[in-house]
Amino acid sequence: MTTSLVRQVLPRPRPRAATTDVHGTTAPGFASVHHFFERACREAGPPGSQGAALAVVRDGELVVDLWQGTADPVTGTPWTGDTLVPLLTGSHAVLATAVLLLADMGALALDRPVAEYWPEFAVRGKGAVTLRDVLTFTARLPGMEAGIDQRDVEDPRMMAALLEMHSLEDDPRAGGVLHGPWTAGWIVAEVVRRVDGRDLDLFFLEEIAGPLGLDVHFGLVPDQLPHTARISYGADFRSRFPAPDGGADGGAADLCGRVWNNPSPFPADAGVWSESRRRYAIIPSLGAYASARGLARLQGVLAADAVRAPGEEPLLLSRRTLDQARSFWVEGLDPLLGGVSAYGEGGLQLLDDGLHPAVRAGAFGHQGPGGIAYQAWPQARTGAAWIRGRLTAGPGARLLDEVAGAVDRALRAG
Repeated sequence: MTTSLVRQVLPRPRPRAATTDVHGTTAPGFASVHHFFERACREAGPPGSQGAALAVVRDGELVVDLWQGTADPVTGTPWTGDTLVPLLTGSHAVLATAVLLLADMGALALDRPVAEYWPEFAVRGKGAVTLRDVLTFTARLPGMEAGIDQRDVEDPRMMAALLEMHSLEDDPRAGGVLHGPWTAGWIVAEVVRRVDGRDLDLFFLEEIAGPLGLDVHFGLVPDQLPHTARISYGADFRSRFPAPDGGADGGAADLCGRVWNNPSPFPADAGVWSESRRRYAIIPSLGAYASARGLARLQGVLAADAVRAPGEEPLLLSRRTLDQARSFWVEGLDPLLGGVSAYGEGGLQLLDDGLHPAVRAGAFGHQGPGGIAYQAWPQARTGAAWIRGRLTAGPGARLLDEVAGAVDRALRAG
């Protein structure tokens, strides 16, 4: 278990009574975002029953820093600007960032087979699977053949050993973009360990979160637990995922079962994600924890690096690596979830321009479960993150569309 260097340098949240009021600040030109945030919180659930936060970083400056509600309805702990949430399936682009840094260091290449770094992975027809395949959900390894449960997923080395013996999925629906909530993370984490020698959590802390002062982590340590939100589900949230109640954990009889119920990333008891054991565990594809500030700062760094002059010293990733990572690679309709996703070569989810192309041209990031979303807008050198504790069935990126409008107006005024 690693000690959080980031937590030692970040300010501690001050205890305050739970409230339905919105707290925080907005920079000049962003006052309208306060209204959009308040409205989004109302739509997410009963007032004050669950908290949320929104942060926007432009040119390195925190221009929006808002939070509201309760972080833990069981204890009554209020949400603060430093509250952490598990990003769950929204962890993917954070995971991809770690891989891209290793590529930038020359430790690996995205177009090389996974087996080049992890020889045991090659058995049963997996020898040609590349890291790019894994990061873009085109590796035909979306789920587990072996029946596993909620405790098994907390052991990434055991999961890696099981994946060594798995074959490529032969269901024809796995031939395109098929998002698997668990497997990509275990593959990536094992590759990180093999090429770097450090486990994913320590690598990310020492190479990314620590140097940049980001409150973003893979797994938590005890002093972070009081600052972590308890997630819950809104009405109909789980119904949008295939076979959410298709049987006990380990139900892998068909493709839906192997991908989404072996085990379910959203178990009927959402409290699983609030157990101390789960919070300590390294679960690469679902177990990234972040505050809105930390997540927005990371996206702001990536946005700025993506438009640096070639050869200019980056904050995190070189222009060359980010150009490749954002270069269109694949787009497809997920046959189980039903949505269309597009990914760059580095596994970053590519986003459309929406109503504000001056801001969102070339946007990337990730849309997580139940409304969690974070985006990098290179043209505006801006990163934005919207996190919350109550996961709902509706789209979560609408608030960021409103934020993009505020950024657009600020650019025009400037």
